Amino acid sequence: MILTGPELARALELAEATHLSRQVDSFRALSRAENARTVAIAGGIAALTDPAFGRKLNHVTGFGMTAPALSFELAALESMYAAQGLETQIDICPHAHGSTLTLLAGRGYTVNAFSNTYVRYLTPADTFAASAGIEVVSDQALVGATFAADSVAGFSVQAVNRPRILLETLAQIALRRSDTLLFSATVDGQMAGTGGMSLIETPAGLLAHLYIASTLPAYRGRGIQLALLRARLNAARNAGCTLASVTARPANTSARNTERAGFSLAYTKSTFIKFLTSP
Repeated sequence: MILTGPELARALELAEATHLSRQVDSFRALSRAENARTVAIAGGIAALTDPAFGRKLNHVTGFGMTAPALSFELAALESMYAAQGLETQIDICPHAHGSTLTLLAGRGYTVNAFSNTYVRYLTPADTFAASAGIEVVSDQALVGATFAADSVAGFSVQAVNRPRILLETLAQIALRRSDTLLFSATVDGQMAGTGGMSLIETPAGLLAHLYIASTLPAYRGRGIQLALLRARLNAARNAGCTLASVTARPANTSARNTERAGFSLAYTKSTFIKFLTSP
């Protein structure tokens, strides 16, 4: 399978849509918010949860990958987001249906962000060395006992800070997902960072989607995330995964660590946004 080809892109976008859908399902079970839902559209899914979560749990992915979008469908979706006081934000893969860009332009969308999708093939022979001085814990009971607090602490200082309620919710979602394995890293017995990995079936085989990785501020720059990446890749190989994927903003620390762990850039997605209009 070609690394940058449409077949792999469809598998990766399906995994991304599945991941987002499971996040919404877990949030609905956690919060009992019956209005939290996903809507199928143009081969992808739109997530609608709590407006307080911003685009993280309120956006569209996989759009136009297996079917062209229709204008009336998109108009209806825009109304759903507007009813919650949210802009419509759609992540577009370069391999989306050829009519996608024309449709979005005609409805007044503009690009306001980019994200990189990284992928790595896995074989049973792959091994990933542990990092000296860093212990990665994969016992789910041990990691899970403090994961929510540890994850929030790791995300507490960011270039763009996220609301604490979002960080807590994302951690609780990860804790409750049956497809997710959690990991923590310690240095001299002290918590240094955490990360998660979901296992998702795709047409290209079982895929490990690596996500919710954070490092406590005091331990940044010491290889914590690289150690967590390697540990998760070993776990993915042991689970029978043939692929691993990571999504990261271009040129940030997560992107650099991902490349150091042997991932390659499959494609860059553009986030198209339609801003709310004043009444």
